Amino acid sequence: MIARIADRQHGVVSREQLLAAGISERAIIGALRAGRLRPLFRGVYAVGHVALSRQGWWTAALRACGQGSALAFGSAAAAWGLHNGEILPVEVVVVGQTGRKQRNLLVHRQRLTPTVTLLLDGLRVTVPARTIVDLAATSTPRELRRIVERAQDLRRFHPEAIRACAPGRRGCKQLGNLVILTEPDNDKARSHLERLFLAAVRKARLPRPEVNARIAERRRDFVWPDQKLVVEVDGYQWHSTKEAKRRDHQRDRELTALGWRPVRFTFEDVAFEPGELTRELATLLR
Repeated sequence: MIARIADRQHGVVSREQLLAAGISERAIIGALRAGRLRPLFRGVYAVGHVALSRQGWWTAALRACGQGSALAFGSAAAAWGLHNGEILPVEVVVVGQTGRKQRNLLVHRQRLTPTVTLLLDGLRVTVPARTIVDLAATSTPRELRRIVERAQDLRRFHPEAIRACAPGRRGCKQLGNLVILTEPDNDKARSHLERLFLAAVRKARLPRPEVNARIAERRRDFVWPDQKLVVEVDGYQWHSTKEAKRRDHQRDRELTALGWRPVRFTFEDVAFEPGELTRELATLLR
């Protein structure tokens, strides 16, 4: 019974869940003494071992903090792929007096409205805009710039949503300056990754593409109309969800049906292999 519950929750269970499943207090104490349950937070246990994934620790923290809590700050940023920081401590935002300070858990008490959290892979998380605004208060300018650039690459940076979350928050001035700096530039590039791609194209002296042009009611990153070529740059693709990949394939099929050639390059291609990328691109443009 214990294992079945844990299998659905990345290897963790709560005391409340065990009692609801008909497991007695005495049986829980026996499992703890035998090492079948290992304490993580108050009333939350790992089943058999504590070598948990990020998702396991995040699930345990949300169970410990109760209904209405959400991953926030650094933990939310990691969940969205905005950085790859340490797993612990887990950072959670709570409403009211739920959730107590304890080892490996950092609790933030803030007001949460329904629009600033959502479910991501079954875990409640602050939305990207709220996460970025929260981090503006605790990050150095360089760290914040890196987070903003990565959010742009992942298409998770939305200036209007940022502005809606920022009023009255500490750090919003430097974040506001970043929003201005990252607005579409003279090349119409909307992200750090797009700017890197255009720089590589210019350096290789390849024909300049149309940037963020519309085809079939959708914006496409780079378009060469004469060659019927469309290039999309995918930021940090290894963090993409199955749903995001499904949408990408659908967009590519739309283009193919209209007679275009869709090609995708990853963040690694653009940032670390620009020479190889531009050689491949030159071949495609011929």
